[in-house]
Amino acid sequence: MCELLGMSFKEPVCAAVSLDLFQVRGQKNPDGWGLAFYRDCLLQVIKEAKPAVGSSLYDFIEGYPRSETFISHVRRSTVGHRSYVNTHPFYRQLAIGSDMREFIFAHNGTLNDVSRLELGRFTPVGETDSERAFCALMETIAAEEISHWDRSSYRIMESRLNEINDGSNTLNCLFSDGTRLFCYSDENRYNDGLRFTEWSHPFTTMPLVQGDTHLGVLDVQSTNTESATGPSTSGYVIVTKALSEGDWTDFSPGQLMVFEGGSIVYS
Repeated sequence: MCELLGMSFKEPVCAAVSLDLFQVRGQKNPDGWGLAFYRDCLLQVIKEAKPAVGSSLYDFIEGYPRSETFISHVRRSTVGHRSYVNTHPFYRQLAIGSDMREFIFAHNGTLNDVSRLELGRFTPVGETDSERAFCALMETIAAEEISHWDRSSYRIMESRLNEINDGSNTLNCLFSDGTRLFCYSDENRYNDGLRFTEWSHPFTTMPLVQGDTHLGVLDVQSTNTESATGPSTSGYVIVTKALSEGDWTDFSPGQLMVFEGGSIVYS
């Protein structure tokens, strides 16, 4: 069963974060791992088609990323063999007028009926149902020429996600254009759906527990060099499985939530 993690913060944070727990979960999700984030408005994707456990690259990047937006994924494959092109997150560029965006996408679930997902300019590189769903979403954004996001365009995307999620398809997913983090929770609560928690400065460490087992701590660190009286950093962490005890809010079935700059802009 794949695992998802998303983060949206007002200012760049260091996310050495949550990767420790994801590395542990990589034992049960051995088919690849990936981390995507934006630095200076440019997308960076780091991924491997191997377990996160024992990966020297995974260990190296834990202290490297600093960004407002993160998406992380560990994979247990249901469609597509273990390979780099089948490893999440997937990414594409889209230009609408003068607006060029780099999108990333990660999925938890299985789409049993992907033949009905019409594709045009965007086609999968790998074999996964997940990448095909991503291409279908990109087609929707391109066809609707969405460059300025408002409540109407968010509803278009929510409707498209509901269509993809219909029937026996299961779909928890996170995707981003570098400014907004889109989070959709499966309509039948597959893998218990998504949940989120708010985080604000000054950050405190969050104990990571799974049952009676202590797995470490979640230690989000602000990269803001301002004094304690300066602007505060706040944001949200979104996951498939609660990382700890505490105040996690479940998504409603089939719900799209959009985060931007550490705030909820659509729900």
